Amino acid sequence: MDLKQLLIISLRRPTALPNKLSQVKLELNTLVEGALFIAATTSLLNSSLDRLIFKSYENASKLLENNSLSFIFDPFSMFAFELIFITTVIGSILFFSNFSNQNVSVEELGKNVLFLFLVAFIFKFTQVFFVFISIDLYYIFRFAEILWFIWALSSVVVVLYKYKSILLTAFLGTITVSLSMGLMFIIFISLLQSLLVGNTPNV
Repeated sequence: MDLKQLLIISLRRPTALPNKLSQVKLELNTLVEGALFIAATTSLLNSSLDRLIFKSYENASKLLENNSLSFIFDPFSMFAFELIFITTVIGSILFFSNFSNQNVSVEELGKNVLFLFLVAFIFKFTQVFFVFISIDLYYIFRFAEILWFIWALSSVVVVLYKYKSILLTAFLGTITVSLSMGLMFIIFISLLQSLLVGNTPNV
């Protein structure tokens, strides 16, 4: 398996990715380990980038230091959030798979989704250079990364489940994942605040 070729396919023609990855056989425990690895590396990178960006602005830095929600930028919190995001994406796809006649195993779906997350991490890693050049360029490329991920993931899902429209799949998938993540984020923040902030004694 040529990793460079798979990266190019993922970026340019993600509809061909399921066929290329069909030769790779992964078990469920391997996919779980892969999800943990991607969540850990992505959370470390996101935490470093966010702290670097926030500390580039004096007011934002002070806000971050004095805000009780600053623990959101902690790598451990980001790791949990990233893992929840990966799980939510796969869970949402499995939910909509009920509207398809195609029988796709969790292992087959998981390896395609995780590979796209891996490509997104590489995409995000290249954005580090833009932080030192221009914050505006960084946000432009970060937005481009999000658009690419939605398009690539929708393209892969359409191929796996034989859906007719990439655009409709992207639209419904984005709404479902956004609503699910919004709910999970509120629950996650509430739990962290009750555990970490709620026990802080008033002075």
